[in-house]
Amino acid sequence: MKKNLKRFITIALVLALGMSMFGCAANSLPEGFEEDEVGTAAEEIVGLATAGDYESIIFFMRDDLKSAVTAAQLEEGWASIYEKAGAFQKISKTAFSSVKDETTGEEYAVVQVLVKHKSANLVYTISFDNDLALVGLYLK
Repeated sequence: MKKNLKRFITIALVLALGMSMFGCAANSLPEGFEEDEVGTAAEEIVGLATAGDYESIIFFMRDDLKSAVTAAQLEEGWASIYEKAGAFQKISKTAFSSVKDETTGEEYAVVQVLVKHKSANLVYTISFDNDLALVGLYLK
């Protein structure tokens, strides 16, 4: 369990760190990804997160990552962020890019979603594999 959690966190951090800053994300999506589909999937994940439906977020994870993190861990990790940010208001901006896992060669679609809440703006960095399974999720 801890090994899988570390792997999930490592993948999420690598994907987040491998990206440029939100406003500078200029890479296009990897071949085979459609911006509309990836954007819709990312908006769905944001909606689930802001609604507190962490079980559904786990459902959308790639099978090999589902055991890496639990809904309770997501809730515990994000509760204070949402408490400070306040109620969801709207998605302000979405930026698309790609990142390649150097160990496997797999390319991921990465979506950074700027979300306006009542008291703060939050940035979700959401990564998908070529089947649109969730492989990375970072909230800042």
